[in-house]
Amino acid sequence: MKARVEIFLNQLNAPADTASLVLVRVVFGLLMFWSTISDFYFGWVTELYAKPQFHFQYEWFQWVKPFPEEVMYIIFGSQAVLSLMIALGLYYRVSAFLFFLGYTYIFLVERTTYNNHFYLICLLSFMLILAPLHRSCSMDVLRGSVEHTDSLPVLWLWIFRLHMGIVYFYGGIAKLDPDWLSGLATRKLMSEANRGTFLEPLMQYEFTPYIYAWSGMLFDLFIPFLMLWKKTRNLAFVSAIVFHFNNNFVFTIGIFPILALTLTMIYYEAGFPRKLVPRKIKNWISREYRKRLKYQEGTMTSDYVKVHHPVLLILLGIYFMIQLLVPFRHLAYPGWTTWHEEGHHFAWRMMLRQKTSIGQFNVTHPETGEQRYADPAEYLNNVQLRFMGNPKTMLQFAHHLDQLVKSNAGFDPIITAKYEISLNGREPSELVDPTKDLSEIPVFEPSYRWVIPFGER
Repeated sequence: MKARVEIFLNQLNAPADTASLVLVRVVFGLLMFWSTISDFYFGWVTELYAKPQFHFQYEWFQWVKPFPEEVMYIIFGSQAVLSLMIALGLYYRVSAFLFFLGYTYIFLVERTTYNNHFYLICLLSFMLILAPLHRSCSMDVLRGSVEHTDSLPVLWLWIFRLHMGIVYFYGGIAKLDPDWLSGLATRKLMSEANRGTFLEPLMQYEFTPYIYAWSGMLFDLFIPFLMLWKKTRNLAFVSAIVFHFNNNFVFTIGIFPILALTLTMIYYEAGFPRKLVPRKIKNWISREYRKRLKYQEGTMTSDYVKVHHPVLLILLGIYFMIQLLVPFRHLAYPGWTTWHEEGHHFAWRMMLRQKTSIGQFNVTHPETGEQRYADPAEYLNNVQLRFMGNPKTMLQFAHHLDQLVKSNAGFDPIITAKYEISLNGREPSELVDPTKDLSEIPVFEPSYRWVIPFGER
């Protein structure tokens, strides 16, 4: 047994060129810098985090609260600086740790901004803390805080490969959904996303939603395995380029296409980025870089930091077991996840549903029966309003109304909602019993327990 463990550890510690991992570090840092600057430019810091009078929360993270506007600007500004420090490999461990804390905090402040891509960035930034990606082509090497090495354990390379493989493969599994395979989800999705583009005329053809649905599902399911096989790798990567840039053009999904392609590229041999740079330029950069190393060439170690600590390996094993199992938790819940949303988040269930909500909240005095209409638009921003078709969002807002009435009017109201949801272009259907007092339902009660099952009304 001991011999097998040693063989396994030796395989994990096999040397791999640092080039592709350095590429991940640099691209990640630059993309995060661009993303943060965009948040400032488009006013999202104020609109999404500082201005709203109410924020939707995640279960277990109700304690995460937004700071005042000035502090939120400082946090976002710090994230921009930390992103550049990660790209440069400057005070790398500290900058990666602080970036992870800041980004995860921003992610948890507002539930309606949830996006699978944002969730992936949280996970990747956590991995950046652990992975020694600053031991090559970094400011930390140049200032002498760490020794330079041209190789790292192959374990770190496979960690990032596995992360991207999970995103792809589980995204493909999620698309084995009747609405997706029938073209219903893609028809609704593309009819809205393609407006004003040259692709809009294609939507008149009946086969177009089916092509998008099935090609997307097959791509997600097989791209990780095709990238692992050398004979299909180049063709698979070309298909990845077409897939991601098409998505970027049609759906405008920010930095994710570039990030996804970077993580897809690391399926190539670890040293492939060196092949992309002309030899003369590469030699000049290498020469100038080594001149500036604090350690003299003769005294520098060419070894790399091996992964020996069993605690780290155990924690990584537990971490990836969670990543592999959590996306399947929806199977434990009755009903259709696309409808009641339980188990939808943190499961790489992308673009499966388009919901249009029509309805209102009613506040009723329990003794007099006096009823008032509450318009969510008076309390929420446009991003938050888009998610009122989500049962969890609806329930949290009902409790928010309940607290407002208690504090301002001095009585415990009955909060009801008459909401109809159009799912993927279907005829609207009631989501919740309009006579049910939502304020009496625990705020994080699983939604499948209290929403009307799909198709019953």
